[in-house]
Parts: sequence; C-alpha cells; structure tokens
Amino acid sequence: PTSGWTGDNIMERSDKMPWYEGPCLIDAIDGLKAPKRPTDKPLRLPIQD
Repeated sequence: PTSGWTGDNIMERSDKMPWYEGPCLIDAIDGLKAPKRPTDKPLRLPIQD
C-alpha cells in the first residue's frame, strides 16, 4: 500500500502502516529481476504496415 498524495511507503517504509511488513515501492521495484533474453533463438522482427 502506498499514498501518492502524502508519499507514504514510496521511498521509505511508513510508520503510519504498522500492519504492513513488506518493502516500500522503490525497494520492491529495485528488487525485480529482468527476464532472461532468448539470445539462443532466431531473431524475429514484427513488421507493420
């Protein structure tokens, strides 16, 4: 849970939500891992007209 209006739990954990035990939004985004790219597959280029 975050509040864009007050900035709670966006950059750092908020003391206004003691029931929430997870990371703040920025920490959650920083913790994401990029998917492995299939470099061993043939190249595919979508073409649109």
